[in-house]
Amino acid sequence: MPLCVYLCYTPGCQSKMDRWMPTAEEGSATQFECPRCGGVMTCAWTGSQSKTPNLKDAAAIRQRG
Repeated sequence: MPLCVYLCYTPGCQSKMDRWMPTAEEGSATQFECPRCGGVMTCAWTGSQSKTPNLKDAAAIRQRG
């Protein structure tokens, strides 16, 4: 489930909003109304959820290097 970041490029506003979307394609195609100025927010970045590293593995990785 990707996290999509939406930005409002209206001069003087520049609000930011992020939403979890079912797919990256749906996230980039979705448009939101800016809660501050009412302009259309643009999808500026679409990322994906990464697995949290296990701290038990950190010692093993450090010893290899």
